[in-house]
Amino acid sequence: MNDHATEPANDDPEIRMTLLAEPSSAVLIRELVRYALTTWGYPRPLVEDSMLVMSEIVNNAVNAARGGEIRARIATHQGAPLLECWDPSPELPQHRDPPLDAEDGRGLTIITAYAKDTGVRPSATRKGKVVWALMPA
Repeated sequence: MNDHATEPANDDPEIRMTLLAEPSSAVLIRELVRYALTTWGYPRPLVEDSMLVMSEIVNNAVNAARGGEIRARIATHQGAPLLECWDPSPELPQHRDPPLDAEDGRGLTIITAYAKDTGVRPSATRKGKVVWALMPA
């Protein structure tokens, strides 16, 4: 994962949403990604891949901020979908090598497999972090 900031241009579309750090937020964010990227004209396979990636990013944020709030952003950067989620934890996401029968622990592997680029950066307020993924254009 990279730590450089990836920001959309000022005229690029974006959607922001504050969510409770609860597992059900992943369902809501998947539908928001579907709506945004379909409205912005992206092809269905890229929309579906982006839904999966954002769901994993949000699941990681939920685990880091259980019971608090997280903030998601769907935007574009140089024509490609940019998916971000802020959580208040300073702990960086870590790749794990879970056993084959584990039900979790593969989120970052999934994110890096589908995204063109990924990263993490401190939030603008220096409280917490933003995990992001730039999808292929």
